[in-house]
Amino acid sequence: MGTLNQDKVKVMVLKLDRDIDVGDMEKICAIIDRYRSRGYAFSILDLGAVNHVNFLSLKQLSQTAGKQKDAGGGLALSGMSGYLKNIFQIVGVYSDFKYFSNCSRGIQAIQKERLAKDLDVAVIHGKNLQTIY
Repeated sequence: MGTLNQDKVKVMVLKLDRDIDVGDMEKICAIIDRYRSRGYAFSILDLGAVNHVNFLSLKQLSQTAGKQKDAGGGLALSGMSGYLKNIFQIVGVYSDFKYFSNCSRGIQAIQKERLAKDLDVAVIHGKNLQTIY
């Protein structure tokens, strides 16, 4: 069981809607880094609409997860298909993340783990990564 570190926990949810190449992953990691600098130590990437992630980009995402952990938070993935799970396992980064069936369950788990009384959830829709970066 967690300890109450703060009354408000900040969670950033990035809802992705297309396949992710190396350039997209650079933008995604930059967004996570930017939100972490604003106090959002927890991030959830919603991969429910993603069919493929370029395996060359996963080490960068793993490094970003390490930064989130160092900041006292974490990086979770939700809605991941079996195909994506296999890619993460083959690359060797599967254990670097927490997994949830959907974003709501991830948010609830973070709140419960941190015993947070209040949440600040920022939801970003990644329809066009160019405009949000």
